[in-house]
Amino acid sequence: MDDIGDRVFYWLTDETNLTMLLFGLATLLGLSSLVLFFVSGEQSASRLEFSLLVAAMGVLFYLSLRNSGF
Repeated sequence: MDDIGDRVFYWLTDETNLTMLLFGLATLLGLSSLVLFFVSGEQSASRLEFSLLVAAMGVLFYLSLRNSGF
């Protein structure tokens, strides 16, 4: 019988699941930056908001490289 570690490993080895997980991470990072921007009420983005956007762009860049067929 499989334990939870084996189930997670098999779930993450599926390309579709990993792609969806990484896209969800990028979406979460981008949305959290947007929410922080509106909640703070400042006229410009803070370092944290900018860092969240850069992290989201980094995840999307990794996804585009990972899913491209060379």
